[in-house]
Amino acid sequence: NNTSYSFSVSASYGEDESIQTDSIELTPQAQTTHEEYHDDGSAEEFHSAGSSNFRAVHYEAQNSGETVVRFKWYQEGDGGAFYLKTYEDLNGLPGDETYSRVMAGGLIDGWNTYDLSAEGLSVDGDFWVGTKEFSSTSPFGLDTDSDSGNSYTRVGSTGEWTSVAGNLMIRVFLDCGENCDSEPECTAADVNNDGVVNVL
Repeated sequence: NNTSYSFSVSASYGEDESIQTDSIELTPQAQTTHEEYHDDGSAEEFHSAGSSNFRAVHYEAQNSGETVVRFKWYQEGDGGAFYLKTYEDLNGLPGDETYSRVMAGGLIDGWNTYDLSAEGLSVDGDFWVGTKEFSSTSPFGLDTDSDSGNSYTRVGSTGEWTSVAGNLMIRVFLDCGENCDSEPECTAADVNNDGVVNVL
C-alpha cells in the first residue's frame, strides 16, 4: 500500500508482440483509507494567495484519530514550489502549525499527489491542510460551483484568516485503520436508525 506502480499492456501473437500501450500509474491503498474533499473536481477559477501568504482548508477526522496518508492538490501549470502545512483547529480557524515541508520538483499542471504515509502524521477532530506560497507557486484550482465555507486565506503570518468564495482544490487522504467507525445497526424497516419504522 501507498507505493505507486506503473503499468502498460501488450499482446503476444506467437513470436510477435504488439506495441505496449501508454503507461498508467496506480497507488494501492488500504480499504480503510478515504479521500476527503469539498470541491467537485472542476476548477472554474484559479486562486493565488501571493508570496509569503497562506491558504487552508478545513477537514474533520474521527475523534479516535486517523493517519494522514496523502496530500492532493490541483494546480495551474507545471513547476513551482510551496510549503505544505497542517494546523490544529482554533475556534473554527487554523491554529498552531503541526507540520511543514517544502513541495518542489515534478509538480505538474492538473492533479498532483504527495505520499505522507511515512511521516507518521495523525489527526483527530477538526484540523486544517494548507500552503504557504513562494513567488514561484502556481495558482491552485478553485471550484466556484459551490461554497462549503471551508476554504480560507491569510496575508502574512499575522494577518486575519478570511474566507475564500468557493472550494480550494486541496484534498487529503486519511486512514482510520482499526479506529474506523462501524455502521450503526438498523432495526428492520428503520432505515435511519431513529427508532421509528419508516419503510413498509
